[in-house]
Amino acid sequence: MTPRPAPTAPPRRMLAATAALALGLLGAPAAADEPASASDPAPVAIPAPAPAPIPDPAYPPPVVVEEPPPPSPETVPYRPVNVGFLYPMSTNIGAPDVFTHLDIALMLGRIGYLGGLQIGPVGWVGYDMRGAQIGLAHVVEGRAEGLEIDGIFSIAQGDFAGAQVAGLMGWTSGRMTGVALAGMASYVYADVDGVLAGGLVSVARGRVRGLQFAGGTNIGRVDGLQLGIVNVSAEVRGVQIGLINVARRIKGLQVGVLNVTDKLEGESLGLVPIPRRGGVHPVLWGSNSIFANIGVKFASAYAYSILGVGLHNRPLPEGKRQAAFTAGLTLGARVPIAEGFAVAGDLGGNRLFAEGVPLTTHDELYKARVLFSFEIAKRLVPFVGGGVAMAVQGSDTLRFSILPEGTAGIEL
Repeated sequence: MTPRPAPTAPPRRMLAATAALALGLLGAPAAADEPASASDPAPVAIPAPAPAPIPDPAYPPPVVVEEPPPPSPETVPYRPVNVGFLYPMSTNIGAPDVFTHLDIALMLGRIGYLGGLQIGPVGWVGYDMRGAQIGLAHVVEGRAEGLEIDGIFSIAQGDFAGAQVAGLMGWTSGRMTGVALAGMASYVYADVDGVLAGGLVSVARGRVRGLQFAGGTNIGRVDGLQLGIVNVSAEVRGVQIGLINVARRIKGLQVGVLNVTDKLEGESLGLVPIPRRGGVHPVLWGSNSIFANIGVKFASAYAYSILGVGLHNRPLPEGKRQAAFTAGLTLGARVPIAEGFAVAGDLGGNRLFAEGVPLTTHDELYKARVLFSFEIAKRLVPFVGGGVAMAVQGSDTLRFSILPEGTAGIEL
């Protein structure tokens, strides 16, 4: 009988692995009984999980609530005609989202969809309107297409296509396509394609492509015409007309008494045009009609105006001379003809103030000049020129006298 071979001892590495597994299951660390050899795989470091953030009770996370989509006109109750006194005292009691073609209310009408006409002092459409609303105040929470005529206010929460006419205030939260007219204030939160007009104020948060008009103040970006007493715009591409015009950037024409422009790409015509860069210059000049003058020149790209005061020692009929102070305004245009050279033409009027001459008496001097200038430096521009001057004097009977005008000066 062949003897059974003696069992061989397991390898030391197997014993160490078995011990480590047993200790790991018991939660005890395994003792390193022998160093790892070069052939053993490197241990993989498992990062500890990040601690969960502790919510701050003072600033809880926002709760996002998704609003369900509005029902369609096909899924809401249908009434061809809806009549009521003050909702819910109406034929659509319990069904505020009804779709109807004609809604008549003695006080307040409330429906969901309008596909026709809503008449009453106050009307409310919960979703969309296509047709007309006539009364004192109407609100459309969705899109409006057609006509709103109200004695007090008209409000459209969505886009509006058509005409919105309100006695006091018109408001559109979406895009306006058509005409928005209000006796006091018109406000459109998005773009306007058409006309935006308000008796006192018209405001467009978007861009107006067409006409923006107000008897008081206009605020908005305009591609077209902005017309009002005070116009304020971030950008105008077209024409801006008013007593006071303020535009950060204008590409076109600015016409007014006071024009303020940050970046002018066009022309600014006004008694006081003030471009941001290089538009205001002190001017000193003299002439044979008013021998000493000092003024401020407001220059745009080509047009300019000069507000000035002067001192003159004018002759009297008895052969004597009398000192007179003057205040005047000059409007002109300047055209470059060569490097550093320019020619300008202007018209000016001056009022003379002298002792013994009442203000009710005419004592004016009007001038027409042609000037030639050469720019030595950016703030050093001498000029010479000439023209004709006409003096107007008298009260009941006016006396006119014409004399040649010669002038020279320097612009700083």
